[in-house]
Amino acid sequence: MRDFNFLITGGSGFIGSSLAERLLKTGATVVCLDINNSDRLTFPGKQLKQVKGDVLDAKRVDHWVGRCERVIHLAAIAGVDEYITRPFDVLDVNIMGTRNVLLSCLKRRRPVLFSSSSEIYGMNTGALEETSSRVYGPSSNHRWSYAISKSAGEHYAYALGEQGLIFAIVRYFNVYGPKLDSPGSGRVVSKFIGCIQDHRPLTLVDGGDAARTFCYVDDAVEATARLAMKLKPDAPFRNTAVNIGRDEPATIKELADMMIRLTGHPYGTKNVPGEVFFGKGFEEIPHRMPDISKQRQFLDFEPKVDLEEGLKRVLNHWDLLADQQREKKQPPAPRPTSLIPMVRPCFEPGDRLLQSYQRLLAIGPVTNCGPRLQKFEQEIAAYLDAPDVAVVSSGSDALCLSLKALGVKGKAVLPSYTFIATLNAVTACGLDPIFCDIDPDTFTLSPGELRKILRQEEGISCVIPVNVFGVPPEMEKIAHISHAAGIHILYDNAHGFGTRVDNKQIISDPIIQTLSFHATKLLPAIEGGAVVSLDGNILKEIRRLRNHGIASRPTASSEGINSKMDELRAATGSHVLKRFPQMLTMRRDYGRRIRSYITEYGDGIFVPQRIPDNVASNFQNMGIVCPEAERIGGLNIISKKLKRFGVESRSYFNPALHHLNAYENKFSLPVTDKIWRSLLCFPIHSVMSRQELCQIRNAVRSTAAELRQMLDSTTKIQQ
Repeated sequence: MRDFNFLITGGSGFIGSSLAERLLKTGATVVCLDINNSDRLTFPGKQLKQVKGDVLDAKRVDHWVGRCERVIHLAAIAGVDEYITRPFDVLDVNIMGTRNVLLSCLKRRRPVLFSSSSEIYGMNTGALEETSSRVYGPSSNHRWSYAISKSAGEHYAYALGEQGLIFAIVRYFNVYGPKLDSPGSGRVVSKFIGCIQDHRPLTLVDGGDAARTFCYVDDAVEATARLAMKLKPDAPFRNTAVNIGRDEPATIKELADMMIRLTGHPYGTKNVPGEVFFGKGFEEIPHRMPDISKQRQFLDFEPKVDLEEGLKRVLNHWDLLADQQREKKQPPAPRPTSLIPMVRPCFEPGDRLLQSYQRLLAIGPVTNCGPRLQKFEQEIAAYLDAPDVAVVSSGSDALCLSLKALGVKGKAVLPSYTFIATLNAVTACGLDPIFCDIDPDTFTLSPGELRKILRQEEGISCVIPVNVFGVPPEMEKIAHISHAAGIHILYDNAHGFGTRVDNKQIISDPIIQTLSFHATKLLPAIEGGAVVSLDGNILKEIRRLRNHGIASRPTASSEGINSKMDELRAATGSHVLKRFPQMLTMRRDYGRRIRSYITEYGDGIFVPQRIPDNVASNFQNMGIVCPEAERIGGLNIISKKLKRFGVESRSYFNPALHHLNAYENKFSLPVTDKIWRSLLCFPIHSVMSRQELCQIRNAVRSTAAELRQMLDSTTKIQQ
């Protein structure tokens, strides 16, 4: 007999009560089974029935499962304090209680939505897909009791699914809201609220550097309700897990800073070691962020409440919101305490990568062009749609070996506006550098200036155009000029992995180009590089040269170097490449946003690099020209002002290479001199939070306004 639409175990809890109200508003009838009574449920009428009961009581569970059409199993003991101090209860309720619910649902053929947790991912810090592996600490450490209990529940569900159980699993990532916990207890938002109420500093465990994503309860409930209502035998998410949350991380320190700003709390923060705060055995997870592709795919749902708005609602509930926030006034941009670094490598070192390291170190081989390197070369070639790629130990080696393979001598033309590695490769191969000026808008080698140099200078055998910040030079024009002069082209594409020109990853001319997999690049393999060519003979020569010059016939061996990438770095590169397309999509979105901030708020103080219409940049760097830098007092002044607003910036490339004492250049480079003295690179990463993007926007707006005021004042004085 099915008297009700839904049974919610743990229905008096934080998520359960909110979910019950969401379902009741649709006209559904709901039974909330919970060991505790709660004042969270206030829905009037006969649609709701609250039943006191324990999920450890199998008969009571079975009775109510039988009277309902669907089951949402939320009942559990949760919270760091609980699973460190009450590990037996956590294991008992979360495993045996879940077993009771699932067995009853199988027996009575009821679909069941099982609430799991992001904790099941353990120490895995990669991009957490539903199929990601788990890494836990030792069994003697109670910190893992909750994660193990939820993992066991999932295993029960999958095992019973083979017997006909219709189920789905939701894994919540840090759901919060007004009714989460009593202030000062439970989870981090509630603990911070307790500190604010008690006029104490907010406690940061181990500095608050751990990063989490926070999902407001209304969003979590909406996603859960959609899953519960759609769960049936032919549902596309039947017998699978779905991450529920947001994919915009914030550190615990950033969370604390935001709550302090929203409340006007004057007591700041204090740092406490994890073992002092939580007790012996505490282990922090440095980074945890979900892949929410399935949430989008199955539910067509995107969380709507960002962290700041959600915290405002929570703080308003506890009457802690500062008056200016309550009245929705727009205060001046806050001065953040967290600095957004210029560069932040994105490795996402999940358990699979770490396990591959362990296997390599345990059984080898770890170098000498092993299977991992060969696999990485094949993967890079497939991504680039190239016939072959030769991977080497660094981008610098890629340049040097390419010049040796080309057999060039005499002089090489290169831009002065590039990293010194380009110049080092030229001189290391015995070539004399000739510096060429650049385009004032793209900052890449100027074809017109190259033509002038070739007309005036003899002995040039090679030109090395360079991709700058993800923007390629005008290769078609450069190729035409170079071929007419009978010189080779080596394209230094260290900044260009992922950039497309006319929707192509690589171009047929030049016949040879190099890439970098340095930690500062979009595809970091810790350190590494590659040579790309459509000429198989060139790549064959590169492979000989990278292995000490050893030829297949030993007597044919000649000078070479040891430039082999080891297996650990190759494994790292392969790991990062798996997620590279998604990361590139996100980075391009961040790049477009930051450029829009520059355009909207820069007020002529900041001007972005020009990206040609036929180019899809990878946004390796965010190069911004400050045309008035000299009048303002130099780039250092501007950089310091940006830093006050939490944004690190750097002068690239400083100095331009023709200003190095060891080199002279007979050709004037006025554009290069103007650009390197007026350009700063702003932060852009492959994973950025909404807060970081807002911080950059505020920094651009505030810094531009201050500098504009300075310039206007200077102009008035001069008049």
